[in-house]
Amino acid sequence: MPVPHRWLATILGVAFLLDALITIDASTGGPRGLLVLPGSALLALCAFLGLTRPVVGAVLGCLSLLLSSLLIWGTGAYVQSVGLDHISLSEMISGTVLTVFVVWRATPVAATACTSALVVSCLAAVVLRELAECNVYYYCDVSGQWFVAIATGATARTVVFGFFLLAAAITVGVYLRRTGSQRVETEMSALVRKQWPLAAGLAVVALFELTTMGRGGLVGMFSGVLASVCAFFAPKYPLRNAVLAAALIAGIPLLTTAADQSATLSLTNLAASMALVAYVVRYEPRREAVWAVVALVVGNGIALGIRSSRFLTDSSSVLLLLFLLGVAIVTGWYFRARDRERNQTVRAAVTSAQQGERMALARELHDVVAHHVTGIVVQAQAALLVSEKNPGVAVTALEKIEYSGTEALTAMRTLVGSLRDGTAATADPAATGQATTDLTADLTALVDNYAGPPVALDLDLPDELPHEVGRSVLRLVQESLTNVGKHAPDATEVRVRVARVDGHLHIRVVDDGAQRPVNPAGGSGGYGLVGMRERVELLGGRFEAGPSGYVGWSVEAWLPLLGTQRGKGNT
Repeated sequence: MPVPHRWLATILGVAFLLDALITIDASTGGPRGLLVLPGSALLALCAFLGLTRPVVGAVLGCLSLLLSSLLIWGTGAYVQSVGLDHISLSEMISGTVLTVFVVWRATPVAATACTSALVVSCLAAVVLRELAECNVYYYCDVSGQWFVAIATGATARTVVFGFFLLAAAITVGVYLRRTGSQRVETEMSALVRKQWPLAAGLAVVALFELTTMGRGGLVGMFSGVLASVCAFFAPKYPLRNAVLAAALIAGIPLLTTAADQSATLSLTNLAASMALVAYVVRYEPRREAVWAVVALVVGNGIALGIRSSRFLTDSSSVLLLLFLLGVAIVTGWYFRARDRERNQTVRAAVTSAQQGERMALARELHDVVAHHVTGIVVQAQAALLVSEKNPGVAVTALEKIEYSGTEALTAMRTLVGSLRDGTAATADPAATGQATTDLTADLTALVDNYAGPPVALDLDLPDELPHEVGRSVLRLVQESLTNVGKHAPDATEVRVRVARVDGHLHIRVVDDGAQRPVNPAGGSGGYGLVGMRERVELLGGRFEAGPSGYVGWSVEAWLPLLGTQRGKGNT
């Protein structure tokens, strides 16, 4: 199962589990309350289907929601709602996910129709389930049931919260649709791609907290949402976001008088604080990390003292908070150690590759070039010795010097081509990456002859491209595709983009492989990434390579298009 499917299944599964716990624990609806769970599970399955087939998932989701509501109406079951009246947590999350998917991946007409159908289905579900509750608890007369249902089912909280939830889902879908059509990934879109599981998890926690939210809970909820925003941007500036979140968690309750002594611990605050602790421990130096953790602990302590002082005197609650703090710190330490080990491995590989290249260059210079240069020196010395007595011999020596110099120049060019491209200059240009009079044709041929997973090629090339840039582009793409075959045997798709961006030629190769074996079949020389980086830096460009979010590997390079002609003819 691909990683996005696993994350979505985890989020939907956790939401359904919370619904099950709430339903089983509740005594209001009795055994009939369990009739809500099959419909919630079916709608969650429709949301999972929507990841690949959004329109089908949305249509089936509407039918599932209506059938479940009819069942609840007929049996008089009671729904433990979260945020939206008479809508369970998993149903609300599944409907939101389906809205995001249809706006993101469906055509505009289909997205509009499916979104409208989901909204109408949700409103119908609220009305039908309010009728069920009215039948069981209020014994409304038949003529007034619909008016009571509409008046009480569509409460102000449901309307306002539903509107903002719909707006948020449409906004996320439009954003994903726009970023999917962009040729170059922006810094913000990269952050969203990496942080969306955390954002989704914090959103689920916040929605779950709405079930027991009082006035004091509203204050904690507001500070928790702001702290969650800080946690989302924490990879960019960990220390700054941690201190800001600590100030918000402690400051908002201090600035308000809405303290509710019956309020419990804010789960959103706690989850966001744990994420921030893990980030500062992972990325910041030890001293700054300690101060950030202390700030977060003090901030949460102040908020707890204001909202519910019993947490500070209950030993079991204190032990639970200390345990969660330890979990966050250990998580940060684990990722910090993993990052350090990965960096050490990369540095060792770079040093080893550079040493190997230096040794190979020394051998080539000694065996190929030095031979011809030595011949030139010997012939020149001989010509000097006999030039006055026998000019004819000197002329012959000069002819030999000219021949040896030509051979030395040819050997030097062959050596430079071999070192730059990793293959002999006489090899097939299409195979060696030594382009090219038509880079588009060469890239297309390279992709067509690639034996790995399917490749999606997206090109936007300038009309004129220097030969050294074209040669480097072809070599970068070829080496990246070779690495996919070696290190990502489970990859199902490779995306290749070569496009003009602000005076640069941007190259991006991304795969979706989840497993990367240490020792690929056939072995690995360890020079691929180093060679690509050196090639890009020789042209004054920038090179990046590393994991692509939570799955896959990406290789990116920016080659300047202006001033690339200056290095021509200087060999």
